[in-house]
Amino acid sequence: MEFTTVEDFEKKYIARLEDRKLDWNVLKFQEEVDPRYRRAQMRYIGRGATANKDSNVIEANNFTLSTMVLPAGSVGPLHLHSDVEEVFFILEGEMTVLLEHEGKEYEIKMNKRDCVSVPPGIQRGIRNDGEEDAMMLVMLGAAKPQLPTYPEGSELEKIRIERAKERDAIVAQADR
Repeated sequence: MEFTTVEDFEKKYIARLEDRKLDWNVLKFQEEVDPRYRRAQMRYIGRGATANKDSNVIEANNFTLSTMVLPAGSVGPLHLHSDVEEVFFILEGEMTVLLEHEGKEYEIKMNKRDCVSVPPGIQRGIRNDGEEDAMMLVMLGAAKPQLPTYPEGSELEKIRIERAKERDAIVAQADR
């Protein structure tokens, strides 16, 4: 652990709510495809799979951690992380986990303080079927997870392919 004073430790390893803000733009490209995909992320550890620049996070060593707000009726679209497991821990509200595996679709209702860990290689998404905003904690099992993929031929997959080079450049610059 690298620090010489408790103040140094605090600057490097503490992320306070008062210093965070909801980022409604990080996934705006999805919302532009379908308004139901509107949601916001608040990053704490690492920058997540999108790798958006955020100097106000604890540097990730082994995983990323953020919170996400899904307004009533919003959907986190089906996507696939081939390199990491993804954990959703419901903090507020009720959500439905969406899974697609071997051509079959599944929906699993989740309530406050329920948790799901989705292994790599399984399409996953989440939907807020409630009347109020819902919030979840999201963890990805790598410091710099790969950009997720979306169902083949979908509009989101076309955008992902376009954005992949941009994301790779952000990650490469951060590594310098």
